[in-house]
Order: sequence, then C-alpha cells, then structure tokens
Amino acid sequence: MKAGDRLYPLLGPLVDGRIYPMIATESADQTRPYIIWQIISSIPEVTDDGVTGHEWVRVQIDIYHDDYDECTDLAHKVIGSISDNIHPSEYENSQQSYETESKLFRQSLDVEFWQTTPFT
Repeated sequence: MKAGDRLYPLLGPLVDGRIYPMIATESADQTRPYIIWQIISSIPEVTDDGVTGHEWVRVQIDIYHDDYDECTDLAHKVIGSISDNIHPSEYENSQQSYETESKLFRQSLDVEFWQTTPFT
C-alpha cells in the first residue's frame, strides 16, 4: 500500500479531510488545521531477483494551525494514530516553527514505515 493510502484514512479525519501531498494548492481547502505530507527519502528492498516494490520511506508530515497549543495537540494525535495503526513505524523527530507570512504555527514530524508500490 502506498504511503498516501496509509495516511489518508488515519489522518484525514483529524483535519476534516484537509490532508494534501506536497502542497496545499490555492484551490485546496486551507481552513485550519490542515496537513501536508511528502516522502523525503526511501530505501527500496532489493533481492537477487530485483526490486520487490517494498520501500522503507521517511515521510515528513507538516501540520498547520492558527493556534499553537492546538497545533501541538494535533501533532500528538498524528503520532499516536500512526504508531497505533501502522506497524512497524518509527517516529523520528519533530520541529516547531511559525510561518510569519501566513501567520500559522507549523509542526513538522518525520515518521518512517513501509510502503508497497507495484512495479509493472
């Protein structure tokens, strides 16, 4: 199962479906809070027979909110949801920032887990 297919059903309900890959486009509902995710690295599983389609991926999940405490609380829910439902998974780190231009708090999380991509 691809990373997005694993994340949308877990994280979408936490933000009323406002979860987007890589960017929230101008046409996207940017009502706060919302989540943007992207794969920032992957390690493919390769055997003597070739590429298996399994990859250990590092995913960056960015949470945007106009309230600092609610942003932090949502980050904890995201971590808990992934930890409880994607096995194995590893929560690697987090970073907090404030986006001056948009006036939004941002919590960036890095998590790792397996994804499967069919190769044809």
